[in-house]
Amino acid sequence: MTDDLAKKLRTAGAFDTPWLKEQLRNWSVVEEQKRADFMEHMYKCSGRQDKTHPMHGLYTGLYQDFCIKEAGPFARERWFEMQEAIRLYEEKKLQPVILE
Repeated sequence: MTDDLAKKLRTAGAFDTPWLKEQLRNWSVVEEQKRADFMEHMYKCSGRQDKTHPMHGLYTGLYQDFCIKEAGPFARERWFEMQEAIRLYEEKKLQPVILE
């Protein structure tokens, strides 16, 4: 790194670029923390915290595994529950719920 570049990086204005402003415009600490928390949940559910796990220390493929093993089966069952509720409602065996 040249001295000139190092000097520019040490100034606050070095990071005041249109690209960076655009990247940070909709950035949310809360959303980033939620993303990190969920990744940690998926990591623990996968068993990768165990040092003997073949993918210990890797986050690659976590979301795909989560979708197949955890969210997929849940979403499938939820779909069937909703279809059953629709059928019961259409047959007038299920009354609508009025939310207050």
